[in-house]
Formats: sequence, structure tokens, C-alpha cells
Amino acid sequence: MALTDKERLTITNLLEQISLAEKAAQVLRYSYHHRPDISPSVDFSDADWEYWDALAARFARLADILTQRVFRAIDMVEFLPVGSTYLDRIHRAEKRGHIQSAFAWKEIREIRNQIVHEYASEHLVPMLQDIINHISELLQCVVRLQVSTNELKLRLLGEG
Repeated sequence: MALTDKERLTITNLLEQISLAEKAAQVLRYSYHHRPDISPSVDFSDADWEYWDALAARFARLADILTQRVFRAIDMVEFLPVGSTYLDRIHRAEKRGHIQSAFAWKEIREIRNQIVHEYASEHLVPMLQDIINHISELLQCVVRLQVSTNELKLRLLGEG
């Protein structure tokens, strides 16, 4: 069955959003592997702070791309309401198998909000530890989405 123009556009948009997530995951992975040691007693150098700032920003960026762009684009492909809440999107992502745990993604959202809105120095080390603890979930989500990418490309070609 041939796709309508609207279906083609929504699938193409989703593929673009997944590609954006893949690029964001790549730079987050780089920051994660090149991070300095962290401990409450460490006195960070300016260079260390640059790494941590980059890691935190990249974590927040990937979390936003996935939840605000990719998961919404998936909803559009499936003809679901675009105006759904964050909790609705992560519960559907869990049911689809794109994320392991909606609860973990609630925590990711809280960390993201802390990065963006409450960058208080007394909470910095615990926040950085939370970021480190949740990076693998973000990166695994991108890997799971890559499987969907192949299926979507086949649909666009009219083979699926």
C-alpha cells in the first residue's frame, strides 16, 4: 500500500529527529568517556569544569531531543495526539520498547530540569553523579531507535 504525502512527511521527520539524536548521542558519549574523576572532595580545575559543563549540557540536549522531538515524532507517525504530556510520551516509549523504564525517565527529566533551571553549586557533585548514572539509559534508547530507523526506511521505499 502506498504512503500518503502526510505519512511520508511524518516518517521523514521522524528519521531526521532520530538522526539528530544519534549525533547528540555521539557527542555525549565523547564527553562521558573523557570526563575527569568526580568525588565530593575533588577541587575541580577550570578545565574540569569545562568538561562537566559540556557533559551536563549534552545530557540535557539529548534528553530533550528524545522526549520533545523523537517521541513526539513517533506519536505523529502513529497518528496519536501531539499535545500529550511528558508522562504520556515516556509511558508509550516504554511500551514500545524504546526505553527500559518510565520511572528512570522521570528521573532524567528531573536532572534535565536541574541542569537547565537550578544549577546550584552546593548540589553540583550529586547532580553530576546522577548524570553519570543515567547516561547509559539515554544512549541505549538511541540504539533501540536505530532499529526502528531501518523499518521506517523500508516503509518509505514502499517495501514494508
